[in-house]
Amino acid sequence: MTDHTAPDIATTTDDGIVIVRCAGELDLDGAPRLRDALLDPIRDGARGVVVDLTETTFCDSTVFSVLVEVSRAASARNVPYAIAAGETAVTRPLQILGLDRVLPLHAGLDAAQAAVG
Repeated sequence: MTDHTAPDIATTTDDGIVIVRCAGELDLDGAPRLRDALLDPIRDGARGVVVDLTETTFCDSTVFSVLVEVSRAASARNVPYAIAAGETAVTRPLQILGLDRVLPLHAGLDAAQAAVG
């Protein structure tokens, strides 16, 4: 990563389900924003939380730690949580690390939304 641009992180809510869309490169700099965008709705009692990483072009280990942290927080509060991770940039590293076996990964946004709805 030579040209670092801040990731585009946008949050929408549909019938109590919060969708956090991330586009671009997610790394140490963007991880705190992502953590807040995902944990705040869980703490506030959202009906479900989906993180859409289908337009994410790069993830580092800091972001993977955030995804695990959020999964644990959602589970502790009984909030359905799903990750739409269609891009190889996200799914392949998660598979290599074995996190695909512990995180609620889905191939696309529709599948992730269906999982929490």
